[in-house]
Amino acid sequence: MHRWWILLAGCSEYDLQGGADTNGPGQECSTASHPAGQVEVDEACAQDDVGTFEPEVLWENNADFGGLYAYLPSVPLVGHLNDDNGDGHAGLGDIPDIVVTRMDGDYNPVLYAVQGDTGELLWSVALGSAHLLTPALGDLDGDGTMEIVGEGDGNIKVLNGADGSLQWQAPLTYVPAMPGGGAIALADMDNDGQTEIIHEGAIYDGLTGGVLGVGAYGVGYGQWNAFPIVADVNGDGEQELVSGNAAYSIDGTVVWYNGGPDGYPAVGNFDDDDRPEIVVTGGGQVRLLDDDGTLLWAEEANTWAPGTPTIADFDGDGEAEIGFASANAYTVVDGDGSELWSRNAQDGSSFTASSVFDFEGDGRAEVIYADEIDLWVLDGETGSTRLQYEPHSSGTASEYPVIADVNVDGHADIVFVGSNYWLDDQNARLTVITDADRSWRPTRQIWNQHAYSITNINDDGTIPADPEPNWLTYNNFRSGDISAGGSLLQADAVPLVAETCDTECYNGSFELVVQVGNPGVEALPPGIPVSVYGVLDGLRTHLATLTVPDAIDSGASSPGLAFEIPFEAGAYDALEVVVDDDNGSGQLFECDESNNSVELTDGLCP
Repeated sequence: MHRWWILLAGCSEYDLQGGADTNGPGQECSTASHPAGQVEVDEACAQDDVGTFEPEVLWENNADFGGLYAYLPSVPLVGHLNDDNGDGHAGLGDIPDIVVTRMDGDYNPVLYAVQGDTGELLWSVALGSAHLLTPALGDLDGDGTMEIVGEGDGNIKVLNGADGSLQWQAPLTYVPAMPGGGAIALADMDNDGQTEIIHEGAIYDGLTGGVLGVGAYGVGYGQWNAFPIVADVNGDGEQELVSGNAAYSIDGTVVWYNGGPDGYPAVGNFDDDDRPEIVVTGGGQVRLLDDDGTLLWAEEANTWAPGTPTIADFDGDGEAEIGFASANAYTVVDGDGSELWSRNAQDGSSFTASSVFDFEGDGRAEVIYADEIDLWVLDGETGSTRLQYEPHSSGTASEYPVIADVNVDGHADIVFVGSNYWLDDQNARLTVITDADRSWRPTRQIWNQHAYSITNINDDGTIPADPEPNWLTYNNFRSGDISAGGSLLQADAVPLVAETCDTECYNGSFELVVQVGNPGVEALPPGIPVSVYGVLDGLRTHLATLTVPDAIDSGASSPGLAFEIPFEAGAYDALEVVVDDDNGSGQLFECDESNNSVELTDGLCP
């Protein structure tokens, strides 16, 4: 991370270009003297040029996943499992890791963790007898390390992400109805800072595994398995477990039930209000439900079994569309159910999903989909082939390719699994494809669960207590596009330390006023978090976080935020101020991700 080093003495003020005016000690900090101002706009934040599309294999691991008939049937998950840089927690600044599930010779799951930039095996552990379940990643206990939540021997199993050791297990209320298994989801449903675990129609405590609630109707079940999701569909400030025909509160209370069939759900915004609509696939149909479960439309899906849906602006028209795979086709429909395009595919199990990403930054999302024979990258507007990667094979279960920056080069990579379903002479394998020109758009270093929607997980692996509704900003589901609305114009949050005051040091506190500048060419949204850390011997301690209440226009700065933080002489070598940071997590897509931090070294408490 790039840092600006600023020397302080007593109480100092800084103009918005960084010049210092020392006023001498004894003055008190005041936000009133630091109203919103102006900063110089960086025109480089207006990206007029699109990238290239020159895919190449970054690495492939086909040696570590068992013998000739090994099978990788679930989504490859990406997150920071290890503290690579020694700062005391796993997160940004560390190398991302990838977790995959292999079914052994007895058809039981074994988890593998590999390093994202090289594919090197870190550890593997057997879960016991279980079904084809996609696990989930998240820091459940706030210890700075992500846990892996899976299933085995009739239990929820929670593993330490760093080494795969078992932390705890608890009995499942639901035994999967079919061997397809489905997926686990993580969410803080009641916004209390404690994560819940969702498996089929049951909701479990994320620290103990105790059952909190069980849904009485749908569980997100299609033809083989269950993929429930979590979203605040009724606008009450708390999230609901959403299935294909019902929504439930954290205790299992029915929020609504529409009497229709269950199916695979996803959420997006397809009208002019702030509530999401629910897309449901299953039973040969694709359906759109209103936020109260009312059926808005239903269309035949030209197949007996459409798989889990993906939502994105496929064609660049500014509106969301719906994509889904089936036994013999991949299809995209508009928000009214009319078909945009469809093309042949081969997916006998018919519940494999897809992801989307705008690799070149041209405003259109590409579809990334792996069927039984090939990995495909398809043009979102027409369905034409951008990439057909033939060294791929799969029996197709709940897996789909994901998009993450696994080698920390600032550009997206495609991560996908394969088995020897058709290629008898090859072992199961994990592959990463990147761009030869390193021009693909930036994306996050995390993809933590099957029901991934960007705002469901923080960058540090924690689960947000009050997540921003994806459908009001990105309006996508199972997408890696972090540029809201597909815009090529970018905002840029930078910290501006306006004033520091040590007059309260005798009371064990230190004051500073921080403004947030936006040299980008697009407005910063309201609610930008700003955190202050104490730094001692290279290790950071979180001290305080405040948020900017209002949006910040291009070329403007916020009014001052006044921090009074606990601080004693000698306690820290420095203070670090970080914008777009809520105690380690930030989700803003910026023009320059390297200028979010400023470190203060002198003029602290004497």
